[in-house]
Amino acid sequence: MENKESLKELGLNDMEIKTYLALLSLGTSSVNNISKKADIIRTTTYDVLNSLVGKGLASYVIKSGVKYYEAAIPEKLISILEEKKKKILKIIPNLNHLRESVLEKPRVEIYEGKEGLKTILEDMLKTKKDICGYTSVKLMELLNYYFPNFILRRVKFKIRTKIIMEKSKETKELKKTGTKELREVRFIDEATKFKLGHYLYGNKVAILIAKKEEPIGILIKNKELSEQEKLIFERVWKTAEK
Repeated sequence: MENKESLKELGLNDMEIKTYLALLSLGTSSVNNISKKADIIRTTTYDVLNSLVGKGLASYVIKSGVKYYEAAIPEKLISILEEKKKKILKIIPNLNHLRESVLEKPRVEIYEGKEGLKTILEDMLKTKKDICGYTSVKLMELLNYYFPNFILRRVKFKIRTKIIMEKSKETKELKKTGTKELREVRFIDEATKFKLGHYLYGNKVAILIAKKEEPIGILIKNKELSEQEKLIFERVWKTAEK
């Protein structure tokens, strides 16, 4: 019973299982003997044997015009499984793509407090994709102890950034270290001051609101939104002051 169940899981039908087990117990044998041993009518046995030959589980020789069949060694079952595994592995990326195309819906996550903002910044490092966006000096001031370490790890992971900032004494100093810290900075009008950080990386859009009393982070995962935001960013980037 265990043999039959295991062979069924391999993809063999009842007739193929009965015939294969009969072949193993008979050795090289004629269709007539195999038919009797497997308890299958002779005409059906021919079709089943051809199926087993096609699957590599049986072979035959012709002696004096008569076909004699023999079962492949049981280890052949393992190689069949390995072949199936290779075929499945080959199509896994396509299957995942189909799954993601259906399941990927916009996902919005809200994070509160300084630790919430850090959680989003840590996700940027974990994603390991280049970052672009707009940032506020207030955000850097709010997380002044955290940012130096964040930058060190970002550089370690070779994550490059393109950032647009308001023009000020602090941001001009930040631009000076851009090459070493894999950061390219451009400026907008000095009168325009960002009140939040707006970052784009991978398929995500992160908005970090640097309110001293109540910092809030919003993380949106959506490919279409991210791509649209990146197009807008590139247009602003081209007009921003170098």
